[in-house]
Amino acid sequence: MKHRSGTLALVGAALLVGCPGPKKPSAGGGAGGGGNATATTGGGEAIFKAKCLACHTRGKGDVVGPDLAGVTERRDEAWLRKWLKDPDSMLASDPTAKELLAKYKNVPMPNQNLSDADIDALLAYLKTPVVAVADSKPLPLATEVAGRPVSEFVASECGGCHNPRRTGATGPNITKKRLHEGTDKLGPLNLDAIRAVITHGREGTVMPKWSSSQNPIGKPLSEAEINAIATYIWENEAPKKFDFSKEKMLSTREVLVPESERPAKPTHDTDVGNVLLVTERENFSVAVIDGDKLELVAHMKAGARAHGYTFHPNGRYAYNLGRDGWLYMYDLYTFKPVVRIRTGLDARGIAVSDDGKYLLAGMYIPEQAVLLDANTLEPLKTFDTSNVKGPGGKMVASRICSVNDVAPDKVGPYFLMALKEGGQVWRIDYSKPEFPVTKVLDVGEILHDGFLTPDNKIFYLASQESNWIAAIDVASMKVIARIKTGKKPHPGAGAVWEAGGKQYAATPHIGEGKQVIWDTSTQEIVGEVSAKGPGLFVRTNHDMKYVWFDSVFFGGEEIVVHEKAPPFKVVKRITDGTLTVHPEPDAHGKYVFVSDWKEGVVRVYDDESLELVKTISGFTTPTGIFSVARIKESEGH
Repeated sequence: MKHRSGTLALVGAALLVGCPGPKKPSAGGGAGGGGNATATTGGGEAIFKAKCLACHTRGKGDVVGPDLAGVTERRDEAWLRKWLKDPDSMLASDPTAKELLAKYKNVPMPNQNLSDADIDALLAYLKTPVVAVADSKPLPLATEVAGRPVSEFVASECGGCHNPRRTGATGPNITKKRLHEGTDKLGPLNLDAIRAVITHGREGTVMPKWSSSQNPIGKPLSEAEINAIATYIWENEAPKKFDFSKEKMLSTREVLVPESERPAKPTHDTDVGNVLLVTERENFSVAVIDGDKLELVAHMKAGARAHGYTFHPNGRYAYNLGRDGWLYMYDLYTFKPVVRIRTGLDARGIAVSDDGKYLLAGMYIPEQAVLLDANTLEPLKTFDTSNVKGPGGKMVASRICSVNDVAPDKVGPYFLMALKEGGQVWRIDYSKPEFPVTKVLDVGEILHDGFLTPDNKIFYLASQESNWIAAIDVASMKVIARIKTGKKPHPGAGAVWEAGGKQYAATPHIGEGKQVIWDTSTQEIVGEVSAKGPGLFVRTNHDMKYVWFDSVFFGGEEIVVHEKAPPFKVVKRITDGTLTVHPEPDAHGKYVFVSDWKEGVVRVYDDESLELVKTISGFTTPTGIFSVARIKESEGH
């Protein structure tokens, strides 16, 4: 019986200013941290602010790219038109473009998807004189952002991709020193540029457009809030250390329903073995779906953006860890929370031991993991990762990005936790009172999601900067293979399946629109399935006919369904809805549930016919879906 952790790793505030992601993304909106393409209707000045100001000024000097004051006099108009229309081709063949790339620290200009009319308007604007504006009215400055202190918002939302200390991770370094002075690889910025990137996003990356609802919190930020963020990171150093002790955790713990008051049997007629839990991302809640009746039956209070899920082996209790560190224990007999505790300030993954005694929770802030009693949620021990040896030997503070449990009857009584910046995996033996740790180092740069093979012998872990999946032998704690994938692999809870006597595993990517598939016996890539845009999650199980994965960024907005056997033929691309994410099967593998984050519904499809069976309404910003039946699966989570 397995009960792997499930994590909803939707991308946070991503690439403030760094190298572009996929080339030539669609101009349509996307999900979460993606979908940042900006409509280019309007005059040349509006286009400049939306598309150019993040890297260029007019009359205020070079930043990431050159000062564009007088550029229409320095460059031939035909050259400028080619450059604006197709910078990728120009960078590949034009000597002047190559010279500029070298001069500006090899940060290429992304393709902005400008129409001919856009280019006409932009060039007309660039030909106008640069006029100095004296005594301009100060921009409004908010004291809070989305109801939170600015410092807390930056540490959590920006820190998700740029690191809470702002030293860079999936997104680049945005420390005060880098913003003011630049680095050997990144140029300096100014306040106008920072505000522009936050407002409009950054083309070709998953940096969201915070002025729209297509951002990780699902609500547009005001001009005053955006200015507050920009001003804060421009003027203030990041915190040096974050603390959240066991004593602090205990002070937040609440027993909402004592064990003596909990019923002996369910108080409803829903089969708790076929329940699906749905993150209501911006509603501080988890919704409950009856997988037999295909109905929404309850909402349960949760922390901010309910993220990591796991289930007690007895099948009665479920757990959710919010990104704000609040850990909830739910009684599926009543669909109510019974215990809660805050384990940190920013958190991600959780897992429960096979014996049901322990729960391990991984923190982003502070950099540590917390071991708790799975039945009472009392904290027992912390594992500090604030000063560990990272790839290359440098000491780093490392967040915990993936937490999994290993079956004692297959390999051993272990938890596995991955250190994001540390490039390490720690194996914790929970059968011994001192909880000894065995480590494997140099797994890769910027680690993320991990999952196990059904026999639990191999742990697959994404390295998003190294662009590979590391295969780790759990018994020996050695890296046995590094599987080169596409750009920034993001397997989510993972998928492993058998077909034709062979076993396969797969991952989508947040850096490009494709899924790669490998043979788990050889660790070699054996297939690839294209998608319209980058995605987050892949799912299947032994009862299902097909493999399903999402494509949510850069206007992808499709669910791709392909066969399990080579050549992994695509049988359908489902384009229903607006912002669809996270396909999840029911307990029997008959139906697949898909969230529509934008439209507030969950659509149900038949895994055999691939037809839409039902659209369930009543959700608020639904995203990740997690079936209680995962406790019975051996595949991969």
